[in-house]
Amino acid sequence: LFDVGAFAVFLFLLYSCLMTLCVLNVLLGIFCQNALDTAATDKENIIAHQLKEKHLFVERLKELFSSWDDSGDGKCSAEEFVKHLSDQETQALLRSMEIEGRDAVTLFQLLDSDGSGEVNLNEFVVGCLTLRGPAKAVHVEQVNVNNRILLDRVDDLEVKLEDLSKGLNGINEGRLETPQREDSSIKV
Repeated sequence: LFDVGAFAVFLFLLYSCLMTLCVLNVLLGIFCQNALDTAATDKENIIAHQLKEKHLFVERLKELFSSWDDSGDGKCSAEEFVKHLSDQETQALLRSMEIEGRDAVTLFQLLDSDGSGEVNLNEFVVGCLTLRGPAKAVHVEQVNVNNRILLDRVDDLEVKLEDLSKGLNGINEGRLETPQREDSSIKV
């Protein structure tokens, strides 16, 4: 190629470099497209995996609840719950929900949404799914907002009760200070 000229060698090297870059660009495009397709499939796989995991967790909760229900009435009382706190499955459940064993009574109170002193299967499953995992900042902030609202309402009620008490005291004092009049229309 040097016999033809230096310019021909330069064009050949330039052509070779450009073709190499083009081939590498095509290979990079194929690789990127494959990565995007895999990522899309991964999202679907992650969603399917999470749904399957949730279903398995619910089934595990149902089995655990039925083992706790010693009386067979479809409800778990606080006594039955405390009785099973030392079970391996119960301890595993509490760990999966990131709840300490010492907080288990509080857990039961949270699960008892209707305040009946017993937890039915639906309350148990829904409560455990809701309480599963760590508290998020949004949950903590929601509790703070609700707490502030309740405190404002209590303050308003306290002011209204004080006003009502003052009014009742004024009425009572008014009765005590009013002299008793004799009825002049009645003659003996």
